[in-house]
Amino acid sequence: MSLLFKISDTVKVFLKSGRGITSMLEKGASVASTQILHNCRHYIPQLNTLLDAGANQGQFALAASYFYPGCYIYSFEPLPEVYPLLQQNTRKIERIRTYNYALGSAAGTLIFYSNAYSHASSALPMSDLQQHLIPGTTKVEQITVDVKRLDDVSSGIALVPPVLLKMDVQGFEKEILKGAASCLHQIDYLLFEASFVPMYKGEPLFDEMHSFVKELGFEFIAPVGFLQSEQLQILQMDLLYKRKQ
Repeated sequence: MSLLFKISDTVKVFLKSGRGITSMLEKGASVASTQILHNCRHYIPQLNTLLDAGANQGQFALAASYFYPGCYIYSFEPLPEVYPLLQQNTRKIERIRTYNYALGSAAGTLIFYSNAYSHASSALPMSDLQQHLIPGTTKVEQITVDVKRLDDVSSGIALVPPVLLKMDVQGFEKEILKGAASCLHQIDYLLFEASFVPMYKGEPLFDEMHSFVKELGFEFIAPVGFLQSEQLQILQMDLLYKRKQ
């Protein structure tokens, strides 16, 4: 019965968003990304530039191309085994550009923890708590990936406002923002996932991230998604911020 409810909920998300049931079958289709962007559109009626940090297989980029069809999307994904899937899934959409490196606070290379469940891969080691809560995330391999600062790459990107910086980088969001000091004034919205419990070792939790982005000149708008444990504890929340006028 629980499986039927999950299928029903998935169908409802796609129907409510206007994407239709057939879009569920497309490569890179994502219920979570569709739901988050459906919620974001309520607060961001127009979007011309999306910086997609932690693009994975293009789930968010593809959903964004539906909700904001005129938006230019720049997707960053460091995992060498995932990047070809990102390229393949987004190849038909001319407004999506892809880059095979991570974003961070310093340029060079980075030790990266590649997870068998690619969504859980991070520049930070996974906590014991997450491995307990989500058993499918226990298989991890250390690799080295290239990393660049957003300040260094933004000169080659036309940041046409409004601009959204979306970060799905598993606890590394603060490092990306540190590497965007010079171009941050060109970013209108921030969307990132904040944890309420330590899912990764050394990650800043909600209170720290909220204070940090407020100091950068952004104000909280709304939560637009969340992750719950089987005991209904909220582990992480997708948060939307807007630059103060």
